[in-house]
Amino acid sequence: MEKDTDRSMSLFIAIITKIGSAIFMAAAPLIFLGILYQGGLGTVPVYNRGGQVIFYVNNVVAALIFSWLWFSISALMFSFSKKAVAKFRKQRDAA
Repeated sequence: MEKDTDRSMSLFIAIITKIGSAIFMAAAPLIFLGILYQGGLGTVPVYNRGGQVIFYVNNVVAALIFSWLWFSISALMFSFSKKAVAKFRKQRDAA
């Protein structure tokens, strides 16, 4: 009985992770637009901890990098959770 409860909880967590990562993947374009809205299309200064400008970065490039990173981590989580859900459902059906 306890083993079935553990499997059910694991399946539930995997499904929640799959849904959450799908939502985060869909939000990646919004992250891109939000970064562009904050900084515009020009360059943005990068500060060190002392408050001095280290260098300038193009805001479009920064937005692309951060949104790509956001999407790729979410896609990786989606892929792993999809495999976990399939595994747990296969185990449930076999039992």
